[in-house]
Amino acid sequence: TNALNIANELAVRPQFKIVVTGGVARPQSYELIGPLADGVLGQITLDVAVLGVVAFDVTHGAAAHDEAEAAINRLLCERAERVIVAADSSKLGQRAFARICAAELVDTLVTDTAVGQDTVRRFEEAGIRVLAV
Repeated sequence: TNALNIANELAVRPQFKIVVTGGVARPQSYELIGPLADGVLGQITLDVAVLGVVAFDVTHGAAAHDEAEAAINRLLCERAERVIVAADSSKLGQRAFARICAAELVDTLVTDTAVGQDTVRRFEEAGIRVLAV
C-alpha cells in the first residue's frame, strides 16, 4: 500500500504481506507519494490494487484531486492483475483534476447501497462489476 493508515490497519493481520511503497507522506490522505514510491512500484507486481478515489465516471475514469497521488495510483493500476475502485455513491459520475486510470482498467467497483440503478447500469455496461454494500 502507499497509505500509512491502511498499512497500520493491515499490519496486525498475519494473513497479509504488507509492503509500503516509501515516499513522502501526504498529510491530507496519509498516502506516500513521489519518486521513492515510483521506484518501489516499478519492482513489484500485484494481484489486486484497491483504490480509494475522489471521482469515478464511465467516460472520465477514476480520478484524484492531487496529481502526485494520482500518479502513484496509476502505477498501482499498471502493476496489478485486477483493479478494484472503492467509492461511495456521491463520487460516482463525477470527475476530478488528476486522472488515475480509464474506466476500462477497473474490474470491480465497490460502493454503498445509495447508488442509483442508472449509475449501476452504466458501469456494468462498461464491463465493470458493481458491488453495493
